[in-house]
Amino acid sequence: MKFFATAAKGTEGALRDELRAIRLPRVRADRGGVHFEGELGAGMRACLESRVAVRILCELARFEARDEGALYDGVRAIEWGPHVTPRHTLAVSATCKDSNLTHSHYIALKTKDAVVDQLRDRFGSRPDVNPEDPDVAIVVRLVKNEATVYLDLSGESLHRRGYRVALTDAMMKESLAAAVIALSGWTPNLPFVDPMAGSGTLAIEAAMISRRMAPGLRREFAFERWASFEEALRREWTELRECARARELPRTQAPIFASDGLSAAVEATRRNAERAGVVRDLDVSLRDARDVTVSAPEGHVVTDPPYGDRLSAKPLQLAGFFRQLGDTFRAMRGWTVTVLSGNPLFQRNIGMTPELDQTLFNGPIECHLVRYRVRP
Repeated sequence: MKFFATAAKGTEGALRDELRAIRLPRVRADRGGVHFEGELGAGMRACLESRVAVRILCELARFEARDEGALYDGVRAIEWGPHVTPRHTLAVSATCKDSNLTHSHYIALKTKDAVVDQLRDRFGSRPDVNPEDPDVAIVVRLVKNEATVYLDLSGESLHRRGYRVALTDAMMKESLAAAVIALSGWTPNLPFVDPMAGSGTLAIEAAMISRRMAPGLRREFAFERWASFEEALRREWTELRECARARELPRTQAPIFASDGLSAAVEATRRNAERAGVVRDLDVSLRDARDVTVSAPEGHVVTDPPYGDRLSAKPLQLAGFFRQLGDTFRAMRGWTVTVLSGNPLFQRNIGMTPELDQTLFNGPIECHLVRYRVRP
């Protein structure tokens, strides 16, 4: 089977390296995600173990679709019985680019018609549509008049680990946080510090990485609701989950510190860490980022500074904050500092030259991932 793991723009390389580390077959990065192949178990493993992926899609068919008739016929030719029956609910989403069919909603509607018409002819009844929580989610991508039809193994986006119960402003998605950590070069044997923790996502993801906790263990996936998810696949899925649990470590391998200057953020970090099962692994404190110090000879700062709204600061105040933050970072001799910056004032005022500057997107916001090495 052919799979496509989607990723936030700019994180495709991190996802490629991660899926290779998981030892999935034939991993290949592409725009918007990473291809890999294997039996259905490979897709289930990716759902369970990938920290960076947003969704795991299984390719069912690829065909030319220059008009609505060709799209309908191509979708109807797919054998839908193993995946969806009249007892299930379904939803279809579509995207299109450089094609004769230009309306994604219409493409989704014709795809849905082809699926339900086939099932009605076969079973005498049809499944209902449930756009909010479908048993089977179908994804269609039409590019240059070529349609690719996928099943979404994930259901809810994979960034939803299930531990986020306390919210703060401008939260980073868990999958993006994992990509930032991967690109920082941090390894679990070194201390980890986030001095602007917000809701604690970076520190919690670091703790889960250090303890080898599979990110998908605390949630359910769409493939568990497919018609084909019967005894053999259930056994395989149970074994995958049991193996993942057996790999977990009881504690992190090095200290992980999370601090913030807002008491509400500190409380959110503690609550989310408790839900994630890592609250005892984090040293959480109320502290201004400019007052953070380190004692170990080496380690990593990985952080996502506020873009301006959280500080309620005018540009001159924000520039001054970033200059003072640069003074704090430069005092961390021997450490590596990685920052996801969504405000151009950061790099103009931090007073440091990055060894890495990579564009990432935090939702619609174009950001720069910048990494600095502070000389001993």
